Amino acid sequence: MRLAHLLALAAFLVGHPALAESNPAKVRLTERSGKGAVLIRVPPQPVPYALQFSKNGSSGFLSRVYLMGVKPGTAWIARTLGPGRYRLDSMWQQGHWSACLEGGTFEFEVKPGRIAYIGTLPTDLILTDLQRQAVAAGKTTQTVGVSYYLSHNKTVVPPLGDRDEAGTGAAKSFAEQGMNGSGELVELAPVRDVTFGTSKSGKAIKVCG
Repeated sequence: MRLAHLLALAAFLVGHPALAESNPAKVRLTERSGKGAVLIRVPPQPVPYALQFSKNGSSGFLSRVYLMGVKPGTAWIARTLGPGRYRLDSMWQQGHWSACLEGGTFEFEVKPGRIAYIGTLPTDLILTDLQRQAVAAGKTTQTVGVSYYLSHNKTVVPPLGDRDEAGTGAAKSFAEQGMNGSGELVELAPVRDVTFGTSKSGKAIKVCG
């Protein structure tokens, strides 16, 4: 097996762990919890997809990633996370189409015992752009096996929505009803617009981070 293929396989295995549960009902926190959580509102989509985050600026080849799998029709996603700074690095559809968001994304902080509400992430716009690129590249057939980023520096994250009093109130209400009575733990998280560089391993792989 050629070195390039081995490196590609390693990147695929590290970057594609089983999708983490993003069901808000699975989040159970109190003010004394050592971990926190992130809560994001998303436009319901007819297809599954995934968001990939990095922590504390550690990304790239063989770095740990934090995934949130999103099922069709989902409007709210949440995940328990350890304290730290998290950055949205990429977005995946059907495990084969993927957009590296190094040209424009955001980062936020997770605090222990708190739920960081991010706002509404317009994943529909990102998916539309990713699908357009897949059609233009002639990669519209679903495949199984090693794949890597379809898009580098072609897609940026649109502005987040519902980051106001009404949006935060809706998040608190949702968390109270759908996240085990944790509405009082919800805080509007400060977010920072960021870009980041990508790394390369030889000429075979351009790594998102």
